[in-house]
Amino acid sequence: MNEFYVEKSGNDKDEHMVHRANCPSLPAKEKLHFIGVRNNTYAPLQEAAHYWYSASTACPVCMG
Repeated sequence: MNEFYVEKSGNDKDEHMVHRANCPSLPAKEKLHFIGVRNNTYAPLQEAAHYWYSASTACPVCMG
């Protein structure tokens, strides 16, 4: 099981990056929304898009 976070600010495409908690490129905690603990990478991407931001994408460093 992994903890997942989504960035509050979007990138240049207005996509909000989803990260694992141990990601080396994880921004500061105040720039993130905690998604929760999940056992796969599909669920956090769907939850980020549904609950917070319509466009979310997986971090290429920790989820790629």
